[in-house]
Order: sequence, then structure tokens, then C-alpha cells
Amino acid sequence: MSAEIRRAGPEHWRACRDARLRALADAPHAFASTLERERGFDDEVWQQRLSATSAATFLAWQGDEVVGMATGVPDRADDEFAVPGAWQLVGMWVAPQARGRGIADRLVELVAGHAHASGAVSLVLWVTEVNARARAFYQRIGFVPTGHRQLVRPQEPDHWEIQMIRAFG
Repeated sequence: MSAEIRRAGPEHWRACRDARLRALADAPHAFASTLERERGFDDEVWQQRLSATSAATFLAWQGDEVVGMATGVPDRADDEFAVPGAWQLVGMWVAPQARGRGIADRLVELVAGHAHASGAVSLVLWVTEVNARARAFYQRIGFVPTGHRQLVRPQEPDHWEIQMIRAFG
């Protein structure tokens, strides 16, 4: 069964919340946040995430179930490793049962297209060093390491992520 991918609006906050919590449970090493932390968010936090006009979240649906998600946001200028004119790919996840079907490719392309149409010159992301499958995926679709590295969470000193970038041509 193929997935239908569409941009999430504020009315999809429950679906985004549920998918995000599933993602954090499925791959706790892949995100800067934690399941425990985000379970504590009230409904307003989830609603605000989808109300931000500067961000774009895309959801992959199979029937009534979200099986993938990805968000693009302008890269923060105050970030130590900010790339001028870039957008950042965050919250990327595909459910285990839906992996290997091209959903991740389509999600990244939609985020990249939105970022480019918004004036971005590149798309950056952070991927954990232990996630070889994700790193290989990103390299396959044109991302290259920038050489920057940072801790995923300060309380876990052995858990690092690397920055990757894909320039728009």
C-alpha cells in the first residue's frame, strides 16, 4: 500500500503528536528530545508546532495512520553551526513497517522543495553517528557531511550527531 503525503495543518496536531511520540519510542537515539519530555507537553504545545508559519511539516498517511513525518524550519541564525540561507530538516521518521518503500525520499523531497521555494539555498540536518542506515540514506539522496559534530543531548556525553548538507542547484 502506498502512502499519501500531504502538508500538515493545525488541525492535524493530534496525528503529529501521536506520530512524534511513536518516533521517539521507536528510535530514542535519533532525536535530541526524549519520549518522557514530549509526553509531558500539553495540547497547546502540539498545536503551536503546526501553527508556526515559518515551518512546514509533512505527514505520510496509510489509511488513517501516519507512517512518516518530516519538518523543515529555517536554520537558526544563533546556532553555532548555522548555515546562512539554509533550512533544517528535523523530526524525520518513517514507521518500521513502512520503511524501504520510498516514503523517506518523498518526505525529504517535499521538505526540500518547500525550503527552496521559500528562498533557501540548502537543506541541512543532524544525524546520529550510530544510525548508519540514516547516514547512508542521506548520502544516497545528495547530502554530504559538513565536518561539524555535536552532542545529541548534553547529559549523554557519548552520543554524537553529525551535520550534513545538500545544496540546491
